[in-house]
Amino acid sequence: MKTTFCQGTSSSAPGTAHTRSRSNVILPALLALAGTLAATQTARADSYAFSVSGSGITASGTLTVAPTATAGTDVITGISGVFSDTNASANFSGAITGLQPTVAPSGPPPFPAPAFTEAGFSYDNLFYADGNSPLVCPPDTPGGPPGYPFSGGVLDIYGIAFNIAGGYTANLWSNGVVPGVGLQYELSDSLGATKLEPDNEGQALTVSVNTSPVPEPGSLLLLGTGLPGLLVALTRKGKARFTRSNA
Repeated sequence: MKTTFCQGTSSSAPGTAHTRSRSNVILPALLALAGTLAATQTARADSYAFSVSGSGITASGTLTVAPTATAGTDVITGISGVFSDTNASANFSGAITGLQPTVAPSGPPPFPAPAFTEAGFSYDNLFYADGNSPLVCPPDTPGGPPGYPFSGGVLDIYGIAFNIAGGYTANLWSNGVVPGVGLQYELSDSLGATKLEPDNEGQALTVSVNTSPVPEPGSLLLLGTGLPGLLVALTRKGKARFTRSNA
């Protein structure tokens, strides 16, 4: 659809009540800490694991992103991983070596495509962590490029363009939530200016895309050291309270 333009139990045993009370304190505290750490990690995540599959194409790796001036919009600053296209028209695989260069739009959409690959595909390298990419193509204008009416996904209709070893380029984008179809992504690859994956529009093949935040090492360390520490502190406090009550 993209165009090259817009593309508990009870007990009476001595001390049980104190033990149960202590457990009622420890468990919520542990859960609260874990929840806080998880929320902090998600909010601060700047790396995402990604996978692409479908139509003979597979890819996986890591995206690094940075915030733009537009709320909810990140720009992809790096990519690594592996890519494979087993279709007869392409039949290649290799390491993902980096991004096609572009400059992130300076303001919110709509905006024209900021860059094009050698094969003529538009891209902006933007990422939407909430999965709700906006309408980015400008509305139709007489004599101008066509707009695009659908939105949604971690990428927009312009999408991301990245390089693969051997001189190949792939362009991956979201067609948005298409009526009667749902959220749809497409991918096209090329060797220089030669498109390798035609569809009924001569452009791309349908694929599925999955992304997930990569935990920050600092958050994992805090989670690993903080929970046992809190457990020890609460256990000591509970023991002290039990000793005083039975003195």
